[in-house]
Amino acid sequence: MKVSSICFAALLHIQPTFATRNVNNRALKAGKGNSRAPNSKAKKTKTNKESQSPKNGSLVAYLSKSPEYTGADYNPVGTATIRFNPDDSFLFLIDADGIDPACNNCKIVVTDGASCDDPGSNFFASQDDPWATGLSYYASYSSVGGSTNSAFRLTNGYGSSDMLDKPVVIYDSKDKVIGCGILGTEIKVEQLVAELGVYPGYEGNLTVGGMVNVEFNRDDSFLFSYDLEGLEENCTGCGIHIHAGSSCETHDLVMGHGWNSIVVQDLWTPAGGATYNSNEDGDAKSEFHLYNAFNYYENHGHAAVVHGQDGTRIACGLLL
Repeated sequence: MKVSSICFAALLHIQPTFATRNVNNRALKAGKGNSRAPNSKAKKTKTNKESQSPKNGSLVAYLSKSPEYTGADYNPVGTATIRFNPDDSFLFLIDADGIDPACNNCKIVVTDGASCDDPGSNFFASQDDPWATGLSYYASYSSVGGSTNSAFRLTNGYGSSDMLDKPVVIYDSKDKVIGCGILGTEIKVEQLVAELGVYPGYEGNLTVGGMVNVEFNRDDSFLFSYDLEGLEENCTGCGIHIHAGSSCETHDLVMGHGWNSIVVQDLWTPAGGATYNSNEDGDAKSEFHLYNAFNYYENHGHAAVVHGQDGTRIACGLLL
């Protein structure tokens, strides 16, 4: 049985932004399914019209610590998902950890700003603010670390195209902003790609290039594939991993291996299969299956790192 995670960074071998998650609940899984083909011309016309409607199309925001929050008590990470109904209302779901464990009816809202640095005010077209009615709240079910799987129904007078790229803002029990994310189109095929470049601070004679592709399964395990060049010749059992950092700007920001240490052991090892073998031309192309107990959104933006034969970090790229 999978274990609910605890969102204290001190317990993890990972960066706070790579916080632990409840791996039993994935907000994005709920919307997956097979679409039905229309049975008549009339239905087909209606379907085409609906597909262009701003009222249709699910949106997802990847939640993380807000730039506005400078404290160390909370480190939100997870997803906020909005699914639109024919009557222009929407179902709002939040699946997150690292929130205020004291939350019973804490606010979460969509705002009219352009970024989490400047989120703006509550976003609505009606005369009265629906975000202020007391309906748009979440509750924590964990007294340690703070976790939530909450939902509510709301109408703010806007559709999917209107709310695209708008911030989702999370509050704590004292009505202070602690988290934020930007609404984007829901990803149906969960796949991340990193274009590799020279590792920060590397001064060796290798110039590694190529791509890393990570394709996720429904159980959040993934196929990690790579196509690399410029490597050492005949590098055998050399490391290639996802790291906890979300930047390739400096060595410190790349950090160490990224995995949920409460749920699974570190598989970014030779024993876990996270290696590559290069040929005499310094090229490598292959794949392996792995699980780090993080889903698509939690791995998004993190660093893929290539190591040399002696363990030196030689290449880095962000999974996007």
